[in-house]
Amino acid sequence: MALFGAAPVVAQTAQMTFAQTQQAAQRGDAKAQYRLGVIYDSGEGVAADPRKAFDWFQRAAMQGLPEAQYNVAVMYDEGQGVAQSFVMAANWYNAAAEQGVVEAQYNLGMMYAQGQGPAQDDATAAYWLYKAANQGYAPAQYNIGLSYLNGAGVAVDPLTACHWFLMAARQGDGESQIEIAKCYETGRGGARDPVKAYAWALVAVETGQDGSGAYLEGLGATVNDKQKNLAINMASGLVNPAS
Repeated sequence: MALFGAAPVVAQTAQMTFAQTQQAAQRGDAKAQYRLGVIYDSGEGVAADPRKAFDWFQRAAMQGLPEAQYNVAVMYDEGQGVAQSFVMAANWYNAAAEQGVVEAQYNLGMMYAQGQGPAQDDATAAYWLYKAANQGYAPAQYNIGLSYLNGAGVAVDPLTACHWFLMAARQGDGESQIEIAKCYETGRGGARDPVKAYAWALVAVETGQDGSGAYLEGLGATVNDKQKNLAINMASGLVNPAS
């Protein structure tokens, strides 16, 4: 997982010299502490030092800076600059997630889904995945779609599952493109539509999703040439990275 780097919060400190940033950080300026963490993490003008990066991120995190809380969580998650601890990672993801950091919401949801750090809790996983999905985060949209499809922490609801698969598919998520194709192929969550199913399978192939070629080949036996041509024309307009 990537750390946050030049986030908007550091705009006012970005033009400060290293010495000025260090002085401000030592005075307790959370934004300067965060900026110093970024500098040591990236090796921007200094030797990269994950331990120092962690120390400064943690100082800023303890003052409530959400970007720093997220970075501390990632570093605990990966054992970068600090001993790995999934429990501590979850604690800091939770702090950042409560402040609306979408990546933290997603990562926390997945930790609950997998029982990595906190005990497995499908309902809590779904809660955080839903939060992140509502912010437009495609990986969360795909995973909350799976939650609704399989009844993991929420009631089984194929219609809602397909809604979330569609949201993520439009953003270019290959797994969701396969899933929304299956929604249209089988009619789960709505009416069957073989043209849309074939179109989304074409998009998944273009995305490079594993298994999409074999899936498309199988669908090809269920549609006629006219339907294939309609699907080909439709496919080019299905993905909108800005959606």
